[in-house]
Order: sequence, then structure tokens, then C-alpha cells
Amino acid sequence: VGGHDTLVLCYHAVSESWPADLSITPDRLHRQLELLLGQGYRGATFHDAATAPRPGRTLVVTFDDGFSSVLELAYPILSSLGLPATVFAVSELADGRLRAWPGVEHWLGGPHEHELRGLTWAQLTQLADAGWEIGSHTRRHPRLTGLDDTSR
Repeated sequence: VGGHDTLVLCYHAVSESWPADLSITPDRLHRQLELLLGQGYRGATFHDAATAPRPGRTLVVTFDDGFSSVLELAYPILSSLGLPATVFAVSELADGRLRAWPGVEHWLGGPHEHELRGLTWAQLTQLADAGWEIGSHTRRHPRLTGLDDTSR
């Protein structure tokens, strides 16, 4: 009684057809979130869940990298369910450019290249104005385990 049960779901991109491991279909996303809401979970941003935990079940939905599908496909789903989310954006790439770091660069030049498009600062502001939290996912998305103490 009165305990805290916080579940953090970490997503990246949402797509009807992108077969990447980091993508989920809109239907699966909706079903997963609806199931958890039906189990009594209530939504919160990452910051709120970490700094002011509420009694009961808390659901935190996060999206790494700031792909444009977060606004285009995830936002309407979460809004319809009354859920906020946290987007961890790569600040130097918050200009709508394609993401091309190791692990996703092989999608460049193919039929799914558009999936690599990122959110702009204006789009991130739109999400923030809607109650979503915007956090940092580094400046350039380096492989952190490959950096030394002098890396910038």
C-alpha cells in the first residue's frame, strides 16, 4: 500500500513500414500503452517520475534521438491516451537533418531514408508546449564508451 511502481518504456522511432530494430509500428505502440493504462498506470515525464514519485503505478514513455516520427506518429497516439512523454534529442541535430551515426547510417540512400529525419527546434518546442519534456541525448550522439576524458 502506498508503494511506487514506475515503468519506463524507451522507444526511438515509430513507423508503419520501417523494419529497423529501433522502430515500432503505431498500432503496437498504441496497444502497449493502452494495456498499461488498463492496468492502472498513470503517465508522467521522466523528470517528474524521478524527482516527485507518486504512489501507485507510473508510466514514463521516452523517445531517444529525436526522430520526426515522434511528432508525426507517436504524439497523436499518446495525446489520445492522455500521456506525456520525454524526448531525448541530439541538440546539434535538432534542425531536421537526417541522422547518420553508426547503427543507422546503412538506411541512407534507400527507401526508408526519410525515417532518419530529425525533429527541429520548432517541433521540439511544439511538443514541450503540449506538456512533453525535452531532454538531452548528447550534442552529437557519440559512442560514449569510445570517448576518453579529453573528448568533447
